[in-house]
Amino acid sequence: MTNDRVRTLVEDLERTLVEFIRTHRVTHAEYRSATDVLVAEVQAGEGSLLFDVFLEAAATDTDNHGRPGSVEAIEGPFYLPGAPWLDGPPYVLPQRPEEPGMPLVFHGTVTTETGEPLAGVELDLWHADANGQYSQIHPGIPEWNLRGRFRCDGHGRFEVRTIAPPPYEIPKDGPTGRVLDALGRHYFRPAHLHVKLRHPRFGERTSQLYFPGGEYLDSDVANAVRRELVMDVHVVDDPARTARHDLKEPFVDARYDFAFAADAAMTRA
Repeated sequence: MTNDRVRTLVEDLERTLVEFIRTHRVTHAEYRSATDVLVAEVQAGEGSLLFDVFLEAAATDTDNHGRPGSVEAIEGPFYLPGAPWLDGPPYVLPQRPEEPGMPLVFHGTVTTETGEPLAGVELDLWHADANGQYSQIHPGIPEWNLRGRFRCDGHGRFEVRTIAPPPYEIPKDGPTGRVLDALGRHYFRPAHLHVKLRHPRFGERTSQLYFPGGEYLDSDVANAVRRELVMDVHVVDDPARTARHDLKEPFVDARYDFAFAADAAMTRA
């Protein structure tokens, strides 16, 4: 059965690419080199990395256009469903003993688009370790390290403790890296936290949150940084003077407030 949306997109893409080939006089050898990169991407285990680097952020911008509430962000290739539920509060992401990295307290609120506190929202949080690596993706890291789920309280507030992630390189030895080399681009993403928000009446939203002033913030290889996704961050040198006086060493305080707008399809249901 014909899918009209698929037909419209594929046929327009076909026309665009054919015109591109004619305009730039792309040879058959160049065409075959391009298809070889796509095949090698799968064979190298990079999945959709090449497309994620160049195109995912633009597709996310389309979803955000005209939609109220906090903007969505790219998911990236390292999300895994089924992260463990955290015991708490206080909530602490699973960590190795003496997990490297400066302690980080990530907190904020979740409200509706009109500012009403939204209780019981599930937050699914994951991020890289101090070496820029992810559990279950890179070898030698315990399962579910720095991945976990928790809920905000009855007033829409949340707080979780973890470590501050660094900028990191995306895989550069495979097809995606070869394309970036040919373009003269670097491979780095700025430091960030990944989080998915879920609510039975509001649906699911994916966010990726950044640190102000961070390295590569203005030159992200994935071109995914948006002003609205930068957190309010400062370093607390004396935890004893804060409500988190049980912490014994300086930590990074990162705040972000989500405005969770209802998914139109959920509203109609």
